[in-house]
Amino acid sequence: MLIEYELKRYAAYYKGWCQAFGEHESIPGEDTGISWLFSEKQIGFISPQQQTKLLLREILRKRKTPTLTISGKGVQIGTFNFRPSKASDESALLAIANFLETGKASHIYLTSHFMYGTGTRILTVSSKKPISIIYKEIGNMRIRLR
Repeated sequence: MLIEYELKRYAAYYKGWCQAFGEHESIPGEDTGISWLFSEKQIGFISPQQQTKLLLREILRKRKTPTLTISGKGVQIGTFNFRPSKASDESALLAIANFLETGKASHIYLTSHFMYGTGTRILTVSSKKPISIIYKEIGNMRIRLR
């Protein structure tokens, strides 16, 4: 079954600014360097820096964003591909699909958290709109679940 959702994209007014992710549960990435963060109102994704730059270029730095596809095979958007390497990644992708299916998620933006270092950015899908003094809406994007 193919289901699509539309999210509003946000970018910070100033490079490097972002709000805190907040309290969460996490699944750390031991061998891949990818970590997943979960809370009631949002889901976050942390990847190694070189992958993060490519992902952010596809999602936040283009006028027209390609559709993000999440399937059992992984995540794909434009030139960025992520294939789950272990059960924790697969369960995180399932949790994202479940979160989207509740109808709560409608925003995507970057956050940070002191536990992961000052330069680490978390790609966040949230049911809450980000703080308007920090972020501006830059468009929409579609997420497709397969």
